[in-house]
Amino acid sequence: MKIVVFFSGTGTNLEAILNKQKDFDYEVISAFTNNPKAEGLKICGKYNTQCEVIDHRVFKTRKDFDNNVSEFLEKINPDYIILAGYMRIISESLVNDWEGQIINIHPSLLPKYPGLNTHQKALEAKDKYHGTTIHYVINKLDAGPIIRQESFKIELNDTVESLTNRVKEIENRIYPETISKLI
Repeated sequence: MKIVVFFSGTGTNLEAILNKQKDFDYEVISAFTNNPKAEGLKICGKYNTQCEVIDHRVFKTRKDFDNNVSEFLEKINPDYIILAGYMRIISESLVNDWEGQIINIHPSLLPKYPGLNTHQKALEAKDKYHGTTIHYVINKLDAGPIIRQESFKIELNDTVESLTNRVKEIENRIYPETISKLI
């Protein structure tokens, strides 16, 4: 199975996916970022992984950016597009073109807390549990069919930072494993 990994920032999930591809039944044929300053670019270099960089800020319209992303995807023709900290909403046209082939990981127990600031929201709501969700991407934010969830008990002394770290630890473990079971 051939995948492309989309990221925008530090690339911690990207690294977990790259690190485990020898252990599981998938191959990262490329990475993609919309952020030419993303820390994850260093990870691509470390693993000798080609990374396409298309800066969304240089395009006058969203459609022009999407057309460039579509051309890139058509050229490499992956089995799956794996979103790993990709901080842009995938356009309706891209979702339609790759229906059933785009996977995302989200730091909450969906359907709770789609979007940003999930750890803060869990703390403010005094939730007893928090975690992460792997799901298919549809044309509604963080609302696609759930593939896998994993949770943990929130402790009294947890903070946004501690929840972030605990969720990342789970994500780095379960995302490669879950990707390998997609086919």
